[in-house]
Amino acid sequence: MNNTTRRNDPCPCGSGQKYKRCCLTRVSSPQPSVDTSSWMDQDGLHLVAPGSPLTQEALERMTQAYQKRIRASAMWKDMVREYGKEKAEELLKQFQVKPG
Repeated sequence: MNNTTRRNDPCPCGSGQKYKRCCLTRVSSPQPSVDTSSWMDQDGLHLVAPGSPLTQEALERMTQAYQKRIRASAMWKDMVREYGKEKAEELLKQFQVKPG
């Protein structure tokens, strides 16, 4: 009997996620040569690593992508229902990517 974990099996770490969404990337990816911090949650993979500071243009592109994802989420529908479209748009402007 084969003892390997397949992509769609529950992750052996006990996270409750599929292996492909959890520890597979840690196993199959080479280890970075610098100290990094990464984690996986329902939004996807998050990575923090040292590097060059981001340009203002890059921060703005990332903010636009972030706001686009919020507009596509259930949270956006709740915001519009509770505050109205105009107030929700004002609140959305507060969701910005900022350098750490």
